[in-house]
Amino acid sequence: MPTKTVEMVVGLKVPDNTAITALQTLNKIGFDRIKSVKREDYYKFFIEGGTDKFKKQISKVDILVNANKHSFNFSVQKDNSAKILVKNINDDGSGLLATLKNRLGFKSIKKIEKAVLWSLGIDADEKEKLKIAEKAAKELLVNENYQEYTII
Repeated sequence: MPTKTVEMVVGLKVPDNTAITALQTLNKIGFDRIKSVKREDYYKFFIEGGTDKFKKQISKVDILVNANKHSFNFSVQKDNSAKILVKNINDDGSGLLATLKNRLGFKSIKKIEKAVLWSLGIDADEKEKLKIAEKAAKELLVNENYQEYTII
């Protein structure tokens, strides 16, 4: 059976203090063209079987999505913001995978990737926006000692 991928993005319904602080800090260190910052958890599941049933079940797992405080989507939103995906280098997702498979019965999951998705609203053209996002990632949003990032 072929392996399929399912992306899930989980964000807070309430104001995110980490994102607010990141925006304030970026502005203080000279990134005045960054107008908004949003932080979300990003999951990529590699599964066997049907994706529709899996999406319905995984969106109800409270260790990933607390219905009282989180919203979720099954794709990265296409908007005008610069997106930075930050992943811990040595995190292979095995802890979360073991919990989902062994304790919660998600036998169809073969592998998981987890990251933080930062969305930066930047007042600049596309080329300049990517340069500013890259610089913001290196100066504040990523610790290159144990994290890697991709601008998407």
